[in-house]
Amino acid sequence: MAALRYAGLDDTDSEDELPPGWEERTTKDGWVYYANHTEEKTQWEHPKTGKRKRVAGDLPYGWEQETDENGQVFFVDHINKRTTYLDPRLAFTVDDNPTKPATRQRYDGSTTAMEILQGRDFTGKVVVVTGANSGIGFETAKSFALHGAHVILACRNMARASEAVGRILEEWHKAKVEAMTLDLALLRSVQHFAEAFKAKNVPLHVLVCNAAAFAVSWSLTKDGLETIFQVNHLGHFYLVQLLQDVLCRSAPARVIVVSSESHR
Repeated sequence: MAALRYAGLDDTDSEDELPPGWEERTTKDGWVYYANHTEEKTQWEHPKTGKRKRVAGDLPYGWEQETDENGQVFFVDHINKRTTYLDPRLAFTVDDNPTKPATRQRYDGSTTAMEILQGRDFTGKVVVVTGANSGIGFETAKSFALHGAHVILACRNMARASEAVGRILEEWHKAKVEAMTLDLALLRSVQHFAEAFKAKNVPLHVLVCNAAAFAVSWSLTKDGLETIFQVNHLGHFYLVQLLQDVLCRSAPARVIVVSSESHR
């Protein structure tokens, strides 16, 4: 905490942290209330801030609301095959009577890809994620796929890419996900990928430029360019140029370039 304050990054979630013995719950119509297990009472106002809140938006993709025999609301996660009495939208509550816009950010370093897309339906959308067989790329591809998008994992290592596809299908067998070869360290491979993608005759709504090389010794690619510069920057730039016509025809479309902490 001291280090965060020194960097000017206070713990912005401390205001909403519940005191010991309290629990946050929701009603069937989305209003948030608070249960005090010590005093065995409930109230509408947050015990610290005094604010009333309600959950915002629809349930995340794959979730459904049910009521048990005692009239208690619970939630079914069909993707992960589990049930819970905790509303998954509690992370995205809004004030009942907001007085002014909140200045703190909605997402931070602990936010997951599934939370970012919660409540969104990407059915009918086509998404390409480079370097999607592991790490942030995999989580991004998985979240898009589990929210209904047709996702293409563009990867250099097809064996690992196929494994990643299998892991997503294990979570939801109806997911539309596939792998295609893309080696950003070889411009000819970038061109082949673009040609193969266009041959599918599908739109492209989101292109996530995520793949990157790091912590490698200085070297040149077969194209005569420095490896990290080509993989992280030039290869993606070339890919966007080759797919620009498809992106324009698919408008509204987006190109997302993943940054890193390396600039620090």
